[in-house]
Amino acid sequence: MLATSLPAQAPDGIVIDTQNASIEAYVASHVGYSERPLGIAKPANQDDIERLIGWANQHKIGLVPVSSSGGPRRRADTALSVPAVVVDLSTMDRLIHAEGRDSIALIEPGMTFPAFDRALASHGLRSIKPLMPRSNKSVLASFLEREPTLSPNDHWDTTDPLAALSIVFGSGEPFRTGGASLPGTLEENLKRGNRQMMASGPLVTDYGRVLCGSQGTLGIVTWGSVYCERIPECEQAFLYGANDFSPLAELSRQLALHQLGAQFFVLNRTQFLAAMCDSTATFEQLFAECTPGDTLSPWLLYVNLTASDHLPEQKMQWQTETLWELAEQAGARLIPSKDGLTAAMLSQRLHQPPLDYYKDTPRGRHKEVFCLTQLDKVQAMLDAVSPLTTPDSLGGIRLGVYVQPTIQGVSCHLEFCLFHDASEERQAVQRVKELHVALSGEKGFFSRPYDEWAKTAFENDTGIVPYLRTVKEMFDPNGILNPGKLCF
Repeated sequence: MLATSLPAQAPDGIVIDTQNASIEAYVASHVGYSERPLGIAKPANQDDIERLIGWANQHKIGLVPVSSSGGPRRRADTALSVPAVVVDLSTMDRLIHAEGRDSIALIEPGMTFPAFDRALASHGLRSIKPLMPRSNKSVLASFLEREPTLSPNDHWDTTDPLAALSIVFGSGEPFRTGGASLPGTLEENLKRGNRQMMASGPLVTDYGRVLCGSQGTLGIVTWGSVYCERIPECEQAFLYGANDFSPLAELSRQLALHQLGAQFFVLNRTQFLAAMCDSTATFEQLFAECTPGDTLSPWLLYVNLTASDHLPEQKMQWQTETLWELAEQAGARLIPSKDGLTAAMLSQRLHQPPLDYYKDTPRGRHKEVFCLTQLDKVQAMLDAVSPLTTPDSLGGIRLGVYVQPTIQGVSCHLEFCLFHDASEERQAVQRVKELHVALSGEKGFFSRPYDEWAKTAFENDTGIVPYLRTVKEMFDPNGILNPGKLCF
């Protein structure tokens, strides 16, 4: 049983903020319900985190790690299930090291995507991103949660682009994985020229993989290495459209097969408009102007071709010609510019996402449900949820769909996003539940189960639960880390 109040003595050298304003701000950063924190601690380094975890084990105090600075926090993974101390890592935001030759960087958990790109620019690099992350989103948190990135041809493993990690487990034991596990301190290894490029290890262990997707229930990452993308010599973006999903699924498959395109993904028209708009008024205007036969197709595939400094013109030429051939064979048509909604504009927004999170721009709020599947099964899933997504059943809610191929196109991320306003909150919550049930019935794999999704995910695979609880007991024997999440 965890304590429900703080002991008189705080950990040495660490201040736990118990001011009402700080606690209320954290609760308010969550869209859903959260218990009030006992306090908020802001460690400055790994030593602070080790002392904090040791103190929490001694006094049976729950700890909830967060690394993104502020909200809105919509997925409930950092909403407190019981009173606990919030471990705010957002001030641990250094770029420790970057290597342009190896396209890898070493960062702390508070580093956000905009700050990361600014720091990488002088090394000729830019970050590998998910689809337009919010401006205060932690890079390491995004990759630890396995959010899909836009670069399926560079996605070889579920943990990519994450590599080595430095972790303090819930037991209080510090541990370094992969290339970070070489003897000596981090500073000594960097001075020797060693790079933290390997994810698995030491030996055949892969505790980094165990930690991914655990929502802060097993350990706290103090720094990690991530692979980056070299800033290309030249690049060109294209939009292809179709009246239904199938031609674009085939084109996506061919892009993966031919290793063509630095980034590519599929959106329905509503999700595309959401990604392109900076205000509700603009979104609603463009949404209303889209009619049957409009040049902006119901389904759109974005692909970005890049070329390095080795014969970039020749490379871009053969890539472009191959893309045109593949698109023609798949039955996808090139989309011309419409009201300034060009592939180049989308490309700019992908590399420099707006300050306001794009999913909240169309209607002020959003709900989402997503799973993993395969490209050839997406159409069956779209058919299965179609009774839930008709204009009559949605009312004023706008439905966006995002399909992101992953792991060389072997699998894909399928996401439904419900853009809504305050008056449609209850309807949107109910519709998400129904979508989750429908996707689960079509064998969608919920590898990132949040809040109520976790109940269904673990009910569908009860055999795995005892093993997961054994893992929890190994790494967090007193159950202090993010209690009440997943099946813990």
